[in-house]
Amino acid sequence: MPEERGQYLAGAFAFLFDQSGRFLLLEERADRRKYMFDLPGGTLQPFEDPIAGLRREVREETGIEVGSVSPLCHLKYDVHDSGQPILVAFYVAQAVSSSVQLSTEHAGHCWITREEYDANQYTVSLANEETRRLLDTYPHSDFILQ
Repeated sequence: MPEERGQYLAGAFAFLFDQSGRFLLLEERADRRKYMFDLPGGTLQPFEDPIAGLRREVREETGIEVGSVSPLCHLKYDVHDSGQPILVAFYVAQAVSSSVQLSTEHAGHCWITREEYDANQYTVSLANEETRRLLDTYPHSDFILQ
């Protein structure tokens, strides 16, 4: 009997940098809090291109248009709020502006530097050691594709 293949949801999130080299964190609402903060992004629609979905999710959550995008080659297995398994791809992206118009999905936001991230012990959906490794490996000015 053939082995049954699992079905996963797909997600795309970004380290979204502004022109000053800060990246955006979104504060989770208390009633939906899985983490204190998260990166902008979300669940893709069926058959949606991951970068198109990332751009859509960032625009819906923050009002920000995404410029250049580059994959980080990092995938994370997680469990979606629905209980379904989800594979999440992480990207690095450049924000066209740093003016945030927050949706009702989040309680707040902050643009932070790497130093502020380290000093304040933020928790996001990606483990802190993974976040630091990715930020060390991909300094924002070196990886954005034009």
